[in-house]
Amino acid sequence: MDSIITYLLIYNQYLIKIIYQLIGFIAQHIPLKQMQFDDSNSPKYQKFKVDKLPIIKRFEQVDYKLLLAYYKHKYNKIIKPVQRRNGKTISHKIVCPKCGANHEYIYDNNGSKGQYQCKVCGTTFKESNFVTKPLVLKCPYCGSTLTEHKERKHFKIHKCTNDKCSYYLANLKKLDKDISHAEKSKYKLRYIYREFTINFFKMDLYSLPECATGFSFKKFSPHIMGLCLTYHVNLKLSTRQTAHALKEVHGIDISHTMVANYALTAAAVIKPFVDTFDYKPSKILSADETYIKVKGIKHYVWIVMDAC
Repeated sequence: MDSIITYLLIYNQYLIKIIYQLIGFIAQHIPLKQMQFDDSNSPKYQKFKVDKLPIIKRFEQVDYKLLLAYYKHKYNKIIKPVQRRNGKTISHKIVCPKCGANHEYIYDNNGSKGQYQCKVCGTTFKESNFVTKPLVLKCPYCGSTLTEHKERKHFKIHKCTNDKCSYYLANLKKLDKDISHAEKSKYKLRYIYREFTINFFKMDLYSLPECATGFSFKKFSPHIMGLCLTYHVNLKLSTRQTAHALKEVHGIDISHTMVANYALTAAAVIKPFVDTFDYKPSKILSADETYIKVKGIKHYVWIVMDAC
């Protein structure tokens, strides 16, 4: 018995010696900085911010004769027709789309390239009369007209393309100098405005989603729908696991997409009752808390619910 204890003590000392050698090897050849994990430094995410609204200019048509009379009354001067040089002329069809001034008061603004400017009201336009848009959106930082960049189903994206815009230059300075040109597109550098085309006040909040299943469907079965909700919602199985369980346990062949559609249908049907339910809370409440880290700082989130 004594020999076994002596052997174990010697073996234990041998293991301790090996551990010391391993610690020395790690300290010598593996930098300790690689083993440190500091979650207090979060990645450089952009802070949430709300941009200014664009400058909205409405197109209002006026009469150039009234403008001429107003200018004469205020400044006691007359706006004379444009004096052209080198025999240049403008077609008689060119008329200011805003005030209706004829070709005599129109400048050839960019050397016969199709852009004109009215001397009476100062409107710049082309022959296609883009100025007659009911609304013109301008950047609140530089005053440039926003261009329609993309069009989605329910909104349009307008972007300021002015390279000298103060908003663009300020965001450009915040980027690292060694960042490539392709990676700059990942950041929001230019001023962007989304013009929503959907009327939120006329939305039907209680209509079924497009992928939901109508109850008038021939193959609809309340029993199958109840089984799907039991496995998917109550037992918290995935849609694929629910479809597999229905096949193995109940012999019901159903796809995982159909399981998801049943869940969406049930949620859409229950939503009006939940929103309008006359709920009277009791005096017993249950609370729980959790926390999330934002830039390494813990923020607590409380969840309070009725216990009865």
